[in-house]
Amino acid sequence: MGFEEASSGTDADLGTFREVVESAGHSIYWTDINGTIEYVNPAFEAQTGYTAEEAVGNNANILQSGAHDDRFYQELWDTILMGDVWEGEIINERKHGDQYVANQTISPVTDESGEITRFVAVNEDITELKTYRERLGRERDRFASLLDAVPVPLVLTSFDGETPIVARTNEAFDAKFGFAEQTLAGSSLDEYIVDDADSETARDVNDRILRGDSVHREVIRRTAAGETRTFLLEATPLAGEECDEALGAYIDITEQKRAEDRLRRKNEQLAEFADVISHDLRNPLSVASGHLELAAEDCESPHFETVSHAHERMDELINDVLALAKQGRAIDELEAVDLATCVSQCWETTATADAEIRIEATGSVMADENRLRQLFSNLIRNSIEHAGSEVTIAVGVLPGGFYVADDGPGIPEDERESVFKSGYTTADDGTGFGLSIVREITVAHGWDVDVCESVDGGARFEITGVDVVTD
Repeated sequence: MGFEEASSGTDADLGTFREVVESAGHSIYWTDINGTIEYVNPAFEAQTGYTAEEAVGNNANILQSGAHDDRFYQELWDTILMGDVWEGEIINERKHGDQYVANQTISPVTDESGEITRFVAVNEDITELKTYRERLGRERDRFASLLDAVPVPLVLTSFDGETPIVARTNEAFDAKFGFAEQTLAGSSLDEYIVDDADSETARDVNDRILRGDSVHREVIRRTAAGETRTFLLEATPLAGEECDEALGAYIDITEQKRAEDRLRRKNEQLAEFADVISHDLRNPLSVASGHLELAAEDCESPHFETVSHAHERMDELINDVLALAKQGRAIDELEAVDLATCVSQCWETTATADAEIRIEATGSVMADENRLRQLFSNLIRNSIEHAGSEVTIAVGVLPGGFYVADDGPGIPEDERESVFKSGYTTADDGTGFGLSIVREITVAHGWDVDVCESVDGGARFEITGVDVVTD
């Protein structure tokens, strides 16, 4: 059936109608009320693979793919036979058997009396769009699964101006903060988890992200229960400059911060206690030492030297206990300390008898200079106490650290873990606190200390994890 039979009007109208339909980008065809195809446009031929001669006269069910059941087509026919427009996605089949997805609209056409005379179908091939949407949906589901698999609270935000709007949270975030994802989605993140007291910090975080900078800082945030907790925030913009999306990770360090506060208070109390004890012990010790000197001037006795040695040992113990009590205090500021200079100064102020020192260390490290000197002094004194007054001590550098070694008898392998315990000593005149102080100093710096055998068979203490200053 041609245009002349399928339409009415003037020749001009008919020509315009022909031009519009045949030039349409969408597949257009119409059928009689029984579904027999009466006309197809060129786009139909390109979409289905059927020529006009092959399609016209056949029922439109030649396009059926078998993807839909009878109920689907029954509902379609019920709709258009009632005079309503049917619109929806349909999976059809081309002439050569491959399927395609169409967004189809079927409209009834009526005559002057209102009786339905035919149906016009317009089909937009959305196969690629459908495939893209499905792929996008799978990627979205995969991304959501990956987010939920991460045990750290994560939140994906997009910015509306300067306000971070929640796009998605993972299960760990929902569990930690106590908000349902549906509650936060589409809302301002800061409105829910930022207190007024921390609003300035939150604005600074947002400003940096909008500039395209990553954020790594401690923040205080509020849970749904109203509890404030401390988090380490790692926020990363998901685009370069002019970023409008970001992924934030909230690592809960509340208990760690509380433990640090408790430890700091205990260390301060311990240091204060040690100061009092050392003062109370030094006063009578000074009196005893003074009277011993006076007694030694008036008479001679072999016991005076023993008493004097006991006084010296008590003084060493007081110094070590005081130092040990103060080592746990946090280090606030580090500075570049030249290793060779630091070791030389320690050597000059330590009783070294006939011992020798080889300073092979070069360069500088970031450290608290006073504590680093105490570390070297204790290691030097330890070598002399355990290896004898004629020991040779070497100080050198390691990748990411330094070492102190001697040529003494060394430390048996099964005792190496014990040497850092307070009070442990094998020397007759040792206090047992020197290496414990060394360990506390390394811990305060965030360093590691290990003991092994030196190249000369003696003890070798290796301090690693050190921030070495490079030229």
